[in-house]
Amino acid sequence: MSTASVATSYRALFAEPVLRRLAVADAFARLPQGMVSITVLLVAAEHASMAVAGLAVAGYTLGQAVTGPVRGRLADRHGLVPVAAACGTGYALALLTLLAGAMAGAPAGLLIGTAAAAGLVNPPLSPGLRSLWSVHAGAGLAPTAFALDAAVMNLGYIAGPVLASALAAGLAPAAALGLLLALTGAATVIIGRQPHRPQPPPARTPRARPPRGLRRLMLTAALVNAALSASEVALTGYVRHHHALWASGPLLAEVSIGSILGSLLLGARSGSGARSLLAGYAGGLALLTAAGLDAPLLAVAAPLAGFCLGPALAVLFGQAANAAPPGGGTEAQAWLNSIMNAGGAAGAALAGVASGQPVLALGLSFALAVAAATGATTGSGDTEARTSPVR
Repeated sequence: MSTASVATSYRALFAEPVLRRLAVADAFARLPQGMVSITVLLVAAEHASMAVAGLAVAGYTLGQAVTGPVRGRLADRHGLVPVAAACGTGYALALLTLLAGAMAGAPAGLLIGTAAAAGLVNPPLSPGLRSLWSVHAGAGLAPTAFALDAAVMNLGYIAGPVLASALAAGLAPAAALGLLLALTGAATVIIGRQPHRPQPPPARTPRARPPRGLRRLMLTAALVNAALSASEVALTGYVRHHHALWASGPLLAEVSIGSILGSLLLGARSGSGARSLLAGYAGGLALLTAAGLDAPLLAVAAPLAGFCLGPALAVLFGQAANAAPPGGGTEAQAWLNSIMNAGGAAGAALAGVASGQPVLALGLSFALAVAAATGATTGSGDTEARTSPVR
């Protein structure tokens, strides 16, 4: 697909009112995702130590990973908007309780517990939107829709922390929390205005495991996110080792910008497969590792390291949609989110252990990306995702 054809695909996507509204809802949902960790951290740290605030963020992250598939399954069975609205109410109450507790100097256990409760009931907007993209975009525009989703996700993780930090420093942490909740609510309202398209009902039998067609794909996705988290920790450790911690933000932003550009340029190409894109991501991390031997080269290598990441994620999200059983699209995407969160935590931990040797830590992220590309080649990617078995 040529660059002109890619542009034509985006024009076709935005020509549809339903898809335009989904794009707006996607942006409104993704920005809070980029804001929430730093917001929880800053709210909890108002009158508590950074150690307690860090544990609050960990509790939130763990909570959303544990219940993600359950919330996705509920959304498939009862509808995304009712479940998102119900979860959103609990989510707002938990975060506002965290804010009140932080302002009142509440015990550490209460702060950590309320943050974890917020994670447990986090509205399933992210997996739900991917499921809606799959339903409304159709086979022809699905690659473009998932590419846009990956680009918006990356943009949210660039702009979200900056916006939350600016509001917290310029006004108060409560301002960042208020905007986060307002955007989440707006996304739910916009989704609720979408025309309903009937879908097959999900299986009524309880499912404690992901659908069979998704399991191998999940391993690849976990390794990709492990490589990403490891590279973020490794880059931060590298600049700290060289007494230039200020450079961590710009370098990580460069990786995300490269990922956004790659998503928009490559992700919409329907012929792009996970195998080649993950190999490209591994190659980008190899360049980043080599650039670590001469620090100024990192600024050049960072965007290249992210260029194939966004489109690879877009393809993986599309494959998850294909692998989902009838009526189980949101749950399938939620399983993918949960396993990617677990992979990210593992990658960050491994890179943290190796951070005393920053180039070695960068090499670890490259090795994880190679493992992801190898897994895709041996069946967890393109071939496996074409089947849609139903349990």
